[in-house]
Amino acid sequence: MAQWIESLMPHWMRNAVTQRWAVSSSLSRKKERITVLLLCAMAAARVFLFSAAFPFFNNVDERRHFDLVMKYSSGHLPRGAELISPASLPYLSRYASPEFLAAPENFEGGYYGPLWTQPAEEIAPTLAAIEKIWGHTPNQECSQPPLYYVVAAVWFHVGQWIGVKGGSVLYWIRFLNVALIAALVWLAYAAARIVLPDRIAMRVGVPLLVAFIPQDAFYGIENDVLSPICFGITFICLVRWFREERPRISLGIVTGSSIAAAYLTKLSNLPLIFVAISAIAYWCAWGVQSRKVRDAIPALSALVFCAAFPIAAWMVWIKSNFGDFTGSATKAQLLGWTAKPFSDWWSHPIFTLSGFWTFLSELIASFWRGEFMWHARTIGWKGMDMFYVISSLGFFLVAVVSLLRKQTTDAGKAQRRALWIAVASFIAAIAFLGFLSLQFDFGSCINPSRERPYFFQGRLMAGAMIPFASLYVYGLHRLFRAVPALVLPALVAIAIAITISEFFANGVAFASVYNWFHM
Repeated sequence: MAQWIESLMPHWMRNAVTQRWAVSSSLSRKKERITVLLLCAMAAARVFLFSAAFPFFNNVDERRHFDLVMKYSSGHLPRGAELISPASLPYLSRYASPEFLAAPENFEGGYYGPLWTQPAEEIAPTLAAIEKIWGHTPNQECSQPPLYYVVAAVWFHVGQWIGVKGGSVLYWIRFLNVALIAALVWLAYAAARIVLPDRIAMRVGVPLLVAFIPQDAFYGIENDVLSPICFGITFICLVRWFREERPRISLGIVTGSSIAAAYLTKLSNLPLIFVAISAIAYWCAWGVQSRKVRDAIPALSALVFCAAFPIAAWMVWIKSNFGDFTGSATKAQLLGWTAKPFSDWWSHPIFTLSGFWTFLSELIASFWRGEFMWHARTIGWKGMDMFYVISSLGFFLVAVVSLLRKQTTDAGKAQRRALWIAVASFIAAIAFLGFLSLQFDFGSCINPSRERPYFFQGRLMAGAMIPFASLYVYGLHRLFRAVPALVLPALVAIAIAITISEFFANGVAFASVYNWFHM
């Protein structure tokens, strides 16, 4: 009908309508981008605020990650399980807060507050004693891949160049996450425009969700914060492989480089890399009957070279210095973990209904809110944790059921392929952590432990954040398909609830006299 009406219009009127539609579309895209930029700014402000509010050093191995930043900043690449660097000791002794793992009022000798506020001559013996302890402590994170620490080391030198000194150096390194979260939100928008292009609520909804996921890994110094960016780029590239008739060499270079970057950021990204390799292999099998694979040989060659060469080089380095290709054996030995015989795997509680639910529910809750503790208790509300778990599983199942229905249009098929990659990424990340849970006797380690032998640290699957957000929003859209106008308001309501609960839960940190506001 619309085409018939248009055919009756004079030529000048059709041109006017077309131009008006183009102007309207351009303005709409501009408003959409301004909205996403505001989301980037809001996410950056949130990360800055909580990064400044939490004192040092948090309970998620922040001391050791900071030590690696200091090692890399001096141009030193660890060649084994080395001790804490002397350059790190003054920071560890002077600026550490006890509040993550203990209540100050519980100290037998009394509570004196931050050491940096005390007279130098009075605290000198205490500082010397603390530095002696940490100076003889091995850093079990030395075998971690180098990318985050290289970036943080460069950022550290920028801070030195502009005159950042004392305890502010610690917060300066944390504030790198402000730029990273803003980049992640924009990357989520770029992914949503490709995967879910048909509705503005879905295009804006994905970056909205990413902007407000309260993962506290972004409030500390640790390498997990780079994972969602690296694999987010890989995810976008994989979607483009299935949409382009003739992939260019540039796409192969970016895809391969992002896969390498994901591996060189965190070994927990390995299942996501397997998903990426499987997706490319499926694309090759899918296009083998046409000229697609033959035309894409230059792009595929660039992908393989850019991914394989950096990964292989790092694995050879680790093998020659740590004894195995991942460095995991050295870390496990330092933590007191021992490999269990294969026959003992099947007695693991994860194979029981209650054990599997414990693993899955705590993993998903931790994926949303993180793992910070305060006075030896995990920060968070059980009610919000239950919402995270139920909504994540519910919208995920709705998305999967919708994807199982056949799509007839080319656009629908392309969207299904992209979302199936997202499904595979999320499942692979969970399955990998479940698989790791089976392998070890954790000895006297606290987390994981023999009593709770699960890898349910959600930050370890942070690389799947953009695929997860895409599925979450798509599942919500399918649930509200009868009234699609409710999707964006529902996401805004979720973001508001998350923000309120996060400020109440993390509010304890603002009262700390050890944080940046008191420095």
